[in-house]
Amino acid sequence: MKVAKKSLFLQHLNAVFSLHFDNHSDAQNIPTLSQWRQWIWQTCKNSFKRANIAILLCNETEARQFNHDYRHKDYATNILSFALNEGENIFMPDKEELNGDLIFCPQVIEKEAAEQQKPLMAHYAHLTVHGVLHLMGYDHIEDEEAEIMEALEIRILHQLGYANPYAQDEY
Repeated sequence: MKVAKKSLFLQHLNAVFSLHFDNHSDAQNIPTLSQWRQWIWQTCKNSFKRANIAILLCNETEARQFNHDYRHKDYATNILSFALNEGENIFMPDKEELNGDLIFCPQVIEKEAAEQQKPLMAHYAHLTVHGVLHLMGYDHIEDEEAEIMEALEIRILHQLGYANPYAQDEY
């Protein structure tokens, strides 16, 4: 019976959630597609009926170029999020479907996880949740927005079985 229920759930998930993946990096210790699917869907499932997300892993040179071209910052960053039609005058988000791209730089993520003494997959999970929340329209420019976004990240990561990623920042 459990196998049948799991099969039906996976069939439904595949029908409502499309994940595209491309790896331009040489990183070996990266999440599985199953992990990324779980992290993304857990983040957006209560707000969207469908999701279509593309993940790109790139090396530091390519990540630096993306960050320079789109954020005017001259360094490789851990993740960049691009919502479909973001910033365009015709931006009319489909309330039913989340569409966007997540660009990860594994080398930066590995360095950060080591510096912060966090498990690598926990850091990937956090950055994935963070990136998907950006796709959903959340931001952290203003303090109030940051508090809302961080609280959501903490709650979602807890549901996924991960510790509070901001715990070390608390006094």
